[in-house]
Amino acid sequence: MNVSLRIARRYLWARKSQRLIHLVSGISVLVVAAVCAAMIAILSAFNGIEELVEELFSSLDTEVAVLPLEGRVLDAGWIDSLMTHPGVDWAGGVLEQDVVVRRQGEPLVCTLLGFDTGHAQHTGLKPRLGRGDVLRADTLGGACGYVGLGVASQLRIPRFGDAPTTLTVAAPKRGRSLSSARGWSPSGGLDRMLVSGTLFVCGTFSVNADIDARHIISPLGFAQEVLQRSGQVSRVEVDPASNWSPEALQASIKTRWPEEVMVRTRREKNALIHSTSRAEKWATFAILSFILVVAAFNILAALTMLLLDKRRDINTLLAIGMTPRDIRSVFSWQGFLINAVGAAAGLAIGLALVWLQDQYGLVRLQGAMVPAYPVALRIEDVLGVILVVLGVGGTFSAVMVAYLVRRMAPDAA
Repeated sequence: MNVSLRIARRYLWARKSQRLIHLVSGISVLVVAAVCAAMIAILSAFNGIEELVEELFSSLDTEVAVLPLEGRVLDAGWIDSLMTHPGVDWAGGVLEQDVVVRRQGEPLVCTLLGFDTGHAQHTGLKPRLGRGDVLRADTLGGACGYVGLGVASQLRIPRFGDAPTTLTVAAPKRGRSLSSARGWSPSGGLDRMLVSGTLFVCGTFSVNADIDARHIISPLGFAQEVLQRSGQVSRVEVDPASNWSPEALQASIKTRWPEEVMVRTRREKNALIHSTSRAEKWATFAILSFILVVAAFNILAALTMLLLDKRRDINTLLAIGMTPRDIRSVFSWQGFLINAVGAAAGLAIGLALVWLQDQYGLVRLQGAMVPAYPVALRIEDVLGVILVVLGVGGTFSAVMVAYLVRRMAPDAA
């Protein structure tokens, strides 16, 4: 073992001649450990929030979406064309447009999503369904759909009822806009502008407050009929094959049909959410990294007191043949070991906190969509924290030791 490292280890663990030195060294270790644990816990919390938001905003989408390059709709024949691609496991059409929904009272303007019957099986929608387990194309002699919890509340749809609830879903005739329909009553002539259809409510869904308050889901055929878009879809949702990444499939589809369709991944669709969350995460990481500078001053105090206490030892080490560089190395190792011990303790504490939160939900969220604060541990964050703690601590230790040795032990300089 390196002699300088061995002496530094002895200085760290052996009982000091001054209790104050022992106390300051311990405080330095605790500060480094606290910062390291805080970094692990906070980065994991940001990861958990990012994954939760991704899940909530992507429950209705697959990994890849194919959209029209121009206009608002695609020919439904693209579904069969995409299914011939080796990287596509499943493809289904989606037709989306604002509609007027009535159940007894005033009309409510919301967004109709017409889905292929297999859509819920290939997205995160299925676990979000409050009643019913799949999107059925036909039940009780008519089309069956789902309404968001917010829409259900506004339309006063009973949560549990013996008789099925029916909705009248209407869309403006082709060439007309729905923007002026809000607040109109049937007697005001709204019905003459619309094409209507009857939709049975076979369940509810809950994704997030915004989507729940303004979306209903129906089979694709029903949406095409009401919206007068026979054989057309707004986009084609694509589920990549198991050995294909979303990015690889996106590039392949763009290469195969370069001037016919536009392809977006789920991450691109939610790019603003991801970029905002990532910016907040790394800003917090930078702030915590600066706190390490405070810990470095504690280490400076510990090394200063240790040098004062070990002046006689320095002279002895010089007398037995150690070079000034070796002497500086002893105290550099001392500072590095303080950081290493603090980092190891902080890492253990941080990992324990994340595990306890994940398993037992120590920090609860009242009235939220999830019962406890979400966390997600990523190995790259752990490695980054270790590198920053040891890198900042090691650099400061080396610089401070060189300065202190010159000032306090000139014979070893």
